[in-house]
Amino acid sequence: MRQQVLSRLQVLNRILSTPRIQQSPVFTSHLPIRLCSDASKVTIGDVSKQLKEPLHPQLVPSGYLQRDPPQAFLKHLRWLLQKDKLAQDVFLIGPPGPLRRLLALSYLELTKRELEFITLTRDTTDTDLKQRREIRGGTSFYHDQSAVRAAIEGRVLILEGVEKAERNVLPVLNNLLENREMQLEDGRLLIASQRYDKLLEEHTQEELDSMRLVRVSQDFRVIALGLPSPPYQGHPLDPPLRSRFQARDISCLPFKVRF
Repeated sequence: MRQQVLSRLQVLNRILSTPRIQQSPVFTSHLPIRLCSDASKVTIGDVSKQLKEPLHPQLVPSGYLQRDPPQAFLKHLRWLLQKDKLAQDVFLIGPPGPLRRLLALSYLELTKRELEFITLTRDTTDTDLKQRREIRGGTSFYHDQSAVRAAIEGRVLILEGVEKAERNVLPVLNNLLENREMQLEDGRLLIASQRYDKLLEEHTQEELDSMRLVRVSQDFRVIALGLPSPPYQGHPLDPPLRSRFQARDISCLPFKVRF
């Protein structure tokens, strides 16, 4: 018994004598998060990112970002900025309300990112994600849908209502999220930027164009919005689809900081 007490005292003495690591004040929870942005760079807390001028400014959301956002909102924006720098797709899950959509649109406005939007319902098919056949001037042709335009142009694709997605669209979403690939109805094949660049080292641009290969931009991101199911109505998230996202719980803001 005496030996056990002595050994515990020795362990405790060793712990107390170990020098503590000084934590950086940036990561201390009680310090407020600051938002700094200009034309070329945005910084939220300790996370920064260089901005690019959008090719189509009309596709960048505007009027959603508050002049002085509350701290709870800034924490979510910082997390989105961090995942964007890591080239990860995100899933914002929370109770019904406009907060998740407002957060996504505010982030796109802050970072000057172009937007493509899809609302998933039980009637959504893979055609709604890829291409639709249209007739113009008596000629039939395929028209790219939002997911295809976002992948090629390097925009942010917002998927709202993920819990309502039917099983027939899950393979298309999984392949686009994991491999950055999609087979189109007009014969083209979207492939990831890394694979396309490696093929370009071995083949010419004309050969890749003849094979109908299209490069997916490295700036392409997906922000999914959904409700937890259960308790809300919808399908439980398919495990392969769920593993493609970095998820974050977007609960209601405190009453004092409501918009």
